[in-house]
Amino acid sequence: MIRTLVALIVLTTLGCFGNPDAAPEEDLMPGTTRRMPAEWEPQAAVWLQWPQAWEGAAVEDSFVDIVLAIAEFEDVHLLATDGSTESSGRARLGDLPGVTWHRIGNDSSWMRDNGPRYVEVDGELIAQDWGFDAWGGGFGDVPYDQDNAVPAAVADTLGLELESVGLVHERGDLEVNGVDTAMVNWSVISHRNPGMSEPEITAALQRALGVDSVIYAEGFDPMDGTRGHIDGIARFVAEDTIVVGQDGTALMDDVAEQIAEQRPDLTVERLVTDDAARYLNFLVANGVVVSATAGDDDVAREAFGRWFPGREVRFVDVDALWENGGGVHCVTNDQPAG
Repeated sequence: MIRTLVALIVLTTLGCFGNPDAAPEEDLMPGTTRRMPAEWEPQAAVWLQWPQAWEGAAVEDSFVDIVLAIAEFEDVHLLATDGSTESSGRARLGDLPGVTWHRIGNDSSWMRDNGPRYVEVDGELIAQDWGFDAWGGGFGDVPYDQDNAVPAAVADTLGLELESVGLVHERGDLEVNGVDTAMVNWSVISHRNPGMSEPEITAALQRALGVDSVIYAEGFDPMDGTRGHIDGIARFVAEDTIVVGQDGTALMDDVAEQIAEQRPDLTVERLVTDDAARYLNFLVANGVVVSATAGDDDVAREAFGRWFPGREVRFVDVDALWENGGGVHCVTNDQPAG
């Protein structure tokens, strides 16, 4: 998604090559079986990094609506980078049940991207630390050291083992079906890991996630500083089904064809609406799907009902987030039930 980091955007010295120093050395836990749970599986909590003052009051408004929608159904953990940020958040949310605050430093509110991933190794949940370099410099020379340290801090808070994956990548560009397949945008992951070939990146993803197959989408809107996170283009909604937007752009049509060509055994559905990217940036949580409200809520509600029967649907106003380049999924980081 297109992230405009407001006052922090300046000319970058990283250019389009990212920062190879952001990638940790690969250090995976030994085990016989490994998998990354799908987002629709039971969750322990959803984590967010509460926005800082520079991100604006309207962004804070969106966070309030997102947290209220999630907290009705499961626990929410909020990271505050300092006392002032925590005080502001507590004042907005009040004494909301199921919400826990943590004083953990961070640089911005996009925790989907810099936060931990979780996998099961021999049935035990562990956290993963992937390198984060502020979207490969796509938004300028912005600070990210604290964001890059968040996975370790969260793992320590939860008492989970932490393993290091030797790739720079954002979780917003990763979809899994919970069984055997991952999906990423090659335009993103190849950009963050220059010098690595497709077979090398595929092998690294297979080792880290325990998947057999990796689907590579390719292409992005030139205005998108992330170079095309998959969570605004295509999403797994079942083990054998991927939904791709259909908004009249060649990008989404191309991606639908790419997926069908690589995996003809999967079902590819289309979400037909001019606001497909906003709706596709949804979060699946326990008992609920949380999505942006946009121009075709009735279309999206019917689709969510088919994809995730039994879950309620909550639409929230995230226009301020969208202006800064993201939606509901971009600022949430789901923790599977252990």
